[in-house]
Order: sequence, then structure tokens, then C-alpha cells
Amino acid sequence: MIGRNGSSYRSHHILFVDDDTVGLRVRGELFEELGNSVVLCDSPAAALKCDLSTFDLGVLDFHMPGLNGRELLLHMRAAGARFPIILLTGYLGALEREDRVLFARCIDKGEPIQRLLDCIAELLDPNQLPDYGT
Repeated sequence: MIGRNGSSYRSHHILFVDDDTVGLRVRGELFEELGNSVVLCDSPAAALKCDLSTFDLGVLDFHMPGLNGRELLLHMRAAGARFPIILLTGYLGALEREDRVLFARCIDKGEPIQRLLDCIAELLDPNQLPDYGT
């Protein structure tokens, strides 16, 4: 995968969780085309059944049935997830600061997909110091 800054790196294992199955499938296909392996979960419950130790990064929606993105992140951290987690939501402006600071990055779904690509490239850069879940 090549980031905007020209850096290249190995394939990564990425977890996407979103109850919008169309958007979920489109993002999954894009990241697979870029050479990554992806797991797509259309509910927080499905995500919590995954072996979280296998992922390099997660991308979560906020408004989902059962658990919201904040609650899912907290459950994932309690289950041992130590990878960066990005919030990708259509309601970014409506979220409280207390919710947003838990995530490595927060992106509005209305932004160009390049914003998500750049954030993922930055967070998976082996020279980047982690600023999440430690």
C-alpha cells in the first residue's frame, strides 16, 4: 500500500465495523484492492467475536445498534485490543469531546476517502510513535 507521502509498507489486517452494509462493503473492497486483508462486521456483537489480537487497525462507526462506537472501543480495549482505532461517522460534529478523544483519529463520513487513507497510512507507519490505547 502506498500512502500520499509516497511511503510504502506491508499489507495490514484491518477491522471495519459499521451497520451501513453498503458503505462497509465499499470500504472493504477498496482496502482489499490496496493489498490489505479486511474483516467486515455489520454489528458490534460480530466484531467482539473476532480474535482482536490479529488486527493492525480498526475503523468503527459510532451510531450502531447494541453498542455505539465508544462502547465498542471500550469493550475491545478490555478484551486486549492494542491497535489504533479510527472513528468514521456521519455525526462527528454532534459527538462530545469525551467520546472523540478515545479514538486515534476521528473522521466524518462526508470527507473524501483520501482522508481515511491518509490517516490509516499515518497510523500504520512503522516510524510513527503510537498515540492510542497504550
